[in-house]
Amino acid sequence: MRSLIRGGVLVCLGAALTGCSDAGPSTVAGPESPAVPINLAPGNGCNPVTHPSGTIIETMSAPSPWAVAVRDDGLAYFSDLFGHRVGITNTFTRTISGFIPTGVFPTGIAFSPDGLRAYSADQGSLSVSVIDVSSAQVIATIPAGFSAPFSVQVSPDGSQLYVGNNDNTLLIVDTGTLQILKTLSVGFATNAFVVDPSGRMLYASHFVSGSVSEIDIFTGDVVRTFQLGGTTQGLALNRKGTHLYVANQDGYLNDVDLTTGATGANIPLDGVAFGVGVTPDDNEAWITLPLNGKVQIYNLTQRRITGTLELGGEPRRIAFSRQGKIGALTDFAGSIFFVR
Repeated sequence: MRSLIRGGVLVCLGAALTGCSDAGPSTVAGPESPAVPINLAPGNGCNPVTHPSGTIIETMSAPSPWAVAVRDDGLAYFSDLFGHRVGITNTFTRTISGFIPTGVFPTGIAFSPDGLRAYSADQGSLSVSVIDVSSAQVIATIPAGFSAPFSVQVSPDGSQLYVGNNDNTLLIVDTGTLQILKTLSVGFATNAFVVDPSGRMLYASHFVSGSVSEIDIFTGDVVRTFQLGGTTQGLALNRKGTHLYVANQDGYLNDVDLTTGATGANIPLDGVAFGVGVTPDDNEAWITLPLNGKVQIYNLTQRRITGTLELGGEPRRIAFSRQGKIGALTDFAGSIFFVR
């Protein structure tokens, strides 16, 4: 069922699918997308008012981009889902410089903290590809048994890789030996990860279970489970690590207070929510609505929706670099938006 969620992604084509340079904004238009920049604040055609650190500056045509990862120097990898490969681009040049063949249906992608390796969750091959960034080649694969990997995340010290699968398992892998250290039992279908600023806690969303697991990175144990309901997808944290924002496919944003574990009232959105990312100034959360071709803006201070980006296409994943200065947003309809 290539349905509404394409939530985890494909699995036999069955289960649901999930800055830039300091130069001035470009006005190049991408395929099926408006000219850029796109303004977050009201303005007129002659004197647009732009957000200081959350502006889409350009779009680039790209084949079936699903997930994206961005290094602090601007290097960006995106998963070409139907091409069974990872695309290479850069937030400075904003052009595709090559492709790296991977397993079948690559979805989640993540860089190691030092940026020397990247990992691709290849759900159709039931494995994870290990990519050497300097040579732009796959140097190893990590079998996931009978599970189909949807998502990947590397620990802050680079020693462990977390693999979220299409079932209720989450793998912890030693990045040195590439051996599975531990298999956790969690919610069903892990499609997104985020690490808290302290580097202690990992959060994983499980879209079939409508839940999020809090995992202690040091012990490898599940500490808390937040049963949010709906269909939980993308995750983001504020800079203090006190609030967790969860894009919920049932049409709202969850805001979890991590200091108390309390979940406030659901924040209604204009449609199905998938990806979420917090802007570098820690002021806003951007939530992608793939079936509506738009991104909605949630002000973290005012705690309300304050704007909408009408992008067209099918916006999916949002990723910022580790330092949060540069980023990119995938449009599964065929483009990548570059953000600063």
